Amino acid sequence: MHDQSPQRHGTARGQRLPRNQQRDRVLRLVGAASGAVDAAELAERMNLHVTTVRFHLDALCDDGAVARTRIKRDGVGRPRTGYVAVRDRLDYRSLAEILAMELGETAAERQERAERAGERWADRIVASDDSVAEGPATPSGSTPDAGIDECADRIAGIFARMGFGAELTAAEDGDGSRRTILLHACPVRDLARVHPEVSCAMHRGLLRGLLNAENAPGDSAELEPFAEPEMCIARVIGR
Repeated sequence: MHDQSPQRHGTARGQRLPRNQQRDRVLRLVGAASGAVDAAELAERMNLHVTTVRFHLDALCDDGAVARTRIKRDGVGRPRTGYVAVRDRLDYRSLAEILAMELGETAAERQERAERAGERWADRIVASDDSVAEGPATPSGSTPDAGIDECADRIAGIFARMGFGAELTAAEDGDGSRRTILLHACPVRDLARVHPEVSCAMHRGLLRGLLNAENAPGDSAELEPFAEPEMCIARVIGR
């Protein structure tokens, strides 16, 4: 006797779809979500095995269409891996590719110029985002220095909106002058592996430019590209 339950019927029907159609549907569902979604949720909605969905999600991440992030649990337990659609990735990738070709003949030239471009990019972000450098003005007309926590939180928020899957970690005991931002997803990961002197240098310049916008001249920032295979680390260090 055959099992004619709706769930099994739906699963078989979903598995019969060509692989590219399944992947397109995964991408549509991720893009339509209001926040990060995990593979189990997508598998349930598509009536597919979670391993199949993860296969498509990995391919979409490799293509740059989807980025990994972290979904924090309400209770105790490690965060789950979530997925978000990368917006406007083609424009961003095209920009980075042009920079890689046009910034200079040597890696050193490209790195120096890419960092300057990142700093100018930060200036533009700050100019269009009042929340980056807000606060009352001092008698000299400048804004007071932001605390290290507030500064790192704003920078992490900007990187998160850009699709880096940014996560600001809790301060370690006895280390009140350093904050760490985990960047779980790079919008141009493939290009960064080929031309780190462009992509990574531009992000380093962006990081330092955002820090300078916080009116904290004694603070510094570091970027460690690919500290893990799928993650970079940004550090904001106070005086």
